[in-house]
Amino acid sequence: MECIFCHHILATQILTETDHFQVVFDIDPIQKGHMLILSKAHIMDLRELSAPQVIELWELEKNIITICEESLAVDGMSVIQNNGVMDEGTHFHVHLVPRYINDHFWESHTVVERDVSLRVLRDGLRGI
Repeated sequence: MECIFCHHILATQILTETDHFQVVFDIDPIQKGHMLILSKAHIMDLRELSAPQVIELWELEKNIITICEESLAVDGMSVIQNNGVMDEGTHFHVHLVPRYINDHFWESHTVVERDVSLRVLRDGLRGI
């Protein structure tokens, strides 16, 4: 399946862009104003970005959050990064979802919980 981000984003859909990223509205938004930051390169994993690209992404996120919080009366933003496990036909991207006090954001999402070893995770984090 071809990647929709590589082959189906129209110039008219791009809200803003940097050297390595484009910002578009999500086609199935959780909240009005829900945006995606798309990597211009077809990558599947954050670890494929160079350190300068990660900084560029972080600065772009900060700027978008500032604009939303200052001009739209948004109470906050959830930044959700899709890395590795994504919808078929997409690549690495970041969701920016406007948030409001008492918007019940987390109550409306359910996942199949997996039993993982928190001890293994804790031990791995100590090695960083």
